[in-house]
Amino acid sequence: MKRRSPQTIKASQQTRRAFTLIELMIVIVIILILLGLLIPAIGAVRLRAQQAQVRAEIANLEAAITSFKTDFSMEPPSYINLHEAGSATWDQHSKSLIRKMWPQFQFGLDRDINNDGDETDSFELSAGECLVFFLGGVFDSTNKAPNGFSKNPADPFSIASGGTNRQGPYFEFDTNRFTDIDGDEAAEYKDAFSSQQLPYLYISSYGGRGYRTAELPSIPALSVNVKNVYHQGTPGDPLGPAYKPKSFQIISPGADSQYGTGGNYDPDKNFPSGRTVEADNITNFTGGSLK
Repeated sequence: MKRRSPQTIKASQQTRRAFTLIELMIVIVIILILLGLLIPAIGAVRLRAQQAQVRAEIANLEAAITSFKTDFSMEPPSYINLHEAGSATWDQHSKSLIRKMWPQFQFGLDRDINNDGDETDSFELSAGECLVFFLGGVFDSTNKAPNGFSKNPADPFSIASGGTNRQGPYFEFDTNRFTDIDGDEAAEYKDAFSSQQLPYLYISSYGGRGYRTAELPSIPALSVNVKNVYHQGTPGDPLGPAYKPKSFQIISPGADSQYGTGGNYDPDKNFPSGRTVEADNITNFTGGSLK
């Protein structure tokens, strides 16, 4: 029986194999191009979803502030000094605020506001710290969650183990998002961006009496140097009227974790060079992010 000699590859088959490789390379190139177009689009969709989540949370914070105001006849301040020792000397600003919220507050009582076993601490709360303290209240006896304020009008900062006979909390904080950027052991609250490093800013106009720029944070080590709340006007021009002049401003630093310096903002004009980090900030006076 004769063996059949191996068949030689015809020229047409060689040509077809070469075309197959070329076609494969074309497909790979097309896929890479599509990925290059899709990945930014997917990222943009994800960013818009995160921004929408933060805007919804800011709206919930506004509702919580309204509930607080219903109970205490004022919005939370954005700066206050609190003292545990009954012998402490209170500054007039802080004492006046406490009197407005709790007219029967007994300043001469010793109290353990932070439940650390002593009654000697003092606390300087500002901006985002005030947002957490006044909407959350003092922490419960386990120091795990904000538990509102006692209904005892003489001692609203007393610690309790549960939510009975309490006012608040007015907002359900996710304690995993607490932070302390200035290291003073007073909690602040980060927004819902997964990579967020800085907390919400909260600045009160004290019922229209005016925003106090001294209450804004300045932490050079973290590149935090907010000089003013947002005003209506062209950046670079003299300051116009403030947004939310009779209530408060809430400011999220956005996905880039940078606040900017504040001041004039015009929604119809882009930020000038040097202030572009503010373009993704999310606030309670705009429907979307700044731009």
